[in-house]
Amino acid sequence: MRRRLALPALVVTLLLVAAACGSGSASETRGAADADTPSTTQEQERSTKTTEATAAAADCGSVTSTYRDVQSANADLPAPELTVTCADDVVHVETNAIPDYPYVQTTPGDLEARDATFEIPVTPTEADTPGEIPRVGPSAVAIDGVPIFGPTEATGGDVLSLSGALSECGSHNGPPGFHLHLFGWADGVQCIYTAEEVESGSQLVGWSLDGYPIMSGVVCVDDECSGTEQLESSWQLSDESLFASDTWSAHSYVEGSGDLDECNGRVDEDGQYRYYTTPTFPYYMGCYRGELLDSSGAGGAGLGGPGGVPMRP
Repeated sequence: MRRRLALPALVVTLLLVAAACGSGSASETRGAADADTPSTTQEQERSTKTTEATAAAADCGSVTSTYRDVQSANADLPAPELTVTCADDVVHVETNAIPDYPYVQTTPGDLEARDATFEIPVTPTEADTPGEIPRVGPSAVAIDGVPIFGPTEATGGDVLSLSGALSECGSHNGPPGFHLHLFGWADGVQCIYTAEEVESGSQLVGWSLDGYPIMSGVVCVDDECSGTEQLESSWQLSDESLFASDTWSAHSYVEGSGDLDECNGRVDEDGQYRYYTTPTFPYYMGCYRGELLDSSGAGGAGLGGPGGVPMRP
C-alpha cells in the first residue's frame, strides 16, 4: 500500500478568514445525538454506506442514509445538529456546522454553532459547461454536516500558504463558522474517518452541492483491495509566486497529468461520476460538473447571512 498522510502537524498562527435522489417524495431524516463520544456502532458503520449511495439509481432514502447520526465529541462545545430530509428529488440539509470529532483550535475565536442550510439534487444533471466553485464559502457538505470550502483563503491565496491554519483533519474555524478545506487524517487522530478507515479504501466524505458524491482519494488497486494508492490531481503549481495571493492563477490544469479531470473527479468503471479528494490543489473540487439548484446555499447563501460569496475570478 502506498501510504500518505494528508496533513502534517501544524503550528497555530493568527489568521483572519473571510466571511465569508431517483424519484417520488420519500422523506428520511438524520438527527442529532447527545453522547460525548462517537459510539462503537457509529464507527463500525462509517465504511458501509459508500457503494449503494453513489450507485446509478440513487433515491431519497439511499442518499439521506449516508449522513451521520451525529454525536457530540466535544464537551465544551454545543452538540452537533444535523437534519436531512428529502422530498421531490431534493435533499434538504440543516446543520449547525459543529464537528462530530474532537475539535482542535488553530485560529483565534471561539467555535460557535452556525446554522446552515443546503439543497442538493438527488439525481445530478451534468452541466453543458463546468461551473466555478465559490472563491470563499461552501461548495459542498460533509456527511457529518460540516461545510466544505474550496482552496482559497481571505487573502485570495491558498489555504496552505497560511502556516498553522488547519488542523490535521483539514478543518478550522472562522467568521463563516467551522469548515473543511482539505480531507485530512493521521495515525491516532479521529477526523471524519480514522487513518485505518481511510487506508482501507475509498470512503464517502460528503456531497457536492450539484449532487455528485465526494470520495476520499485513497483507493483500492483491485477488487480484492490488495493495496491502495492516492489519486493525483491534474492541477499543477505553475506560478509559485502567486501561491499566497491568488491560488487559482498560481495553478494550471494540465489534462492527463494526474488521475482526475478539471473538477477533481472521474467517471468510474460503473459509469458513475465522483469527485475525489487529493493532497494537492484543489483538495476537494476544482469546478462543478453538475448544475446547482437556485437554493443550493453555495458560497454562503445557506449560512444564515446576506447573499453569497463571489465565485473565483
